[in-house]
Amino acid sequence: MAIRNLVSVLFSKTPYIVNPRIYFHSYDLSCKLTREARLSNLNVIYSNMFAITIRELSKYESETKKTKVNDATKLNLVKDLNFKTDNDALPFYKLPVKTLLHIYKTTKKDEENGYCKNRLYYIADRIKCPPSVLSQCIARRTFIYNLPFNWLESSLNVLLDMGVAGDRILRDLWVLKYHHKTIYERLQKVKNTGIDTLNPWMVRCSEDILNRSIQIFQETKSILGDNKSTKMYLANRLNISPEIIEDMYRKVPALKTTRAVKVKNFLDFLLEQGFSLEDITSKARILTASQNTVKQRLEKLRDLGLHTINLNVLCRSRKDFKKYCESIETITKEQS
Repeated sequence: MAIRNLVSVLFSKTPYIVNPRIYFHSYDLSCKLTREARLSNLNVIYSNMFAITIRELSKYESETKKTKVNDATKLNLVKDLNFKTDNDALPFYKLPVKTLLHIYKTTKKDEENGYCKNRLYYIADRIKCPPSVLSQCIARRTFIYNLPFNWLESSLNVLLDMGVAGDRILRDLWVLKYHHKTIYERLQKVKNTGIDTLNPWMVRCSEDILNRSIQIFQETKSILGDNKSTKMYLANRLNISPEIIEDMYRKVPALKTTRAVKVKNFLDFLLEQGFSLEDITSKARILTASQNTVKQRLEKLRDLGLHTINLNVLCRSRKDFKKYCESIETITKEQS
């Protein structure tokens, strides 16, 4: 049946029909072949076309059959993973058969030992997360099914006992790959410095990064004092209300995430340079710029003879600032 359909397609569609005259004419205009020779060559052409098409058809049928087998295998494996709803199972259909087979073996072993029906629901229950949400994350972090169950349980216990929020664990499941003793030692070190908000990245980062983070926290704490937040610190330093600071945050979103240490040092610098609190409040974007860049630009403008400097000029792009300086230089030359 397949061969009959193939022959029908081959001879019924124009792109597949070879015109003997065109074919031989393109070879040699002066070539005159007998009718038998032309038919013989034409048979060779069609035979080759048949051979190529049949091979392609065979390959397609083989791949199709393989895909169907894989899909059926996936379907059976996912069905045996004890999912409670189709939504929970959906992300797992994207995984390769080999991965699903390993997950299946782990799940059955957990079930036989009385640990859980599926690690998805065990973790979801521990971190208080909807299984359908966690499923999308675990389908991208299938190492969860590679860990010994005791390892997974111990790591989760330490994280939760130390006060790491479930939603933070959800966003950083890699932390579960770490041994529970390592997790405890890292988080306890951070906790001893007075930091109450613990994050999984504190376990995974290098010692240098962790020590730098602790240093920044301690500096921030010493700056903020009783203010507790950068917003209140800014309000006190600029002598304005927290509501005005909120308005500044809306206009300059980057200001909201600027560290207290930078805000404090930048404010001290700008006040030393003669700018007023009103100037800084009306041009709050300056606090998100690079202090070194602002310092260099101030020196440049003063070298050009400017004494009254608008903070907005210091916030311009490199190209615009260069044009501004060139215009000042041009005016100065004309006046001289």
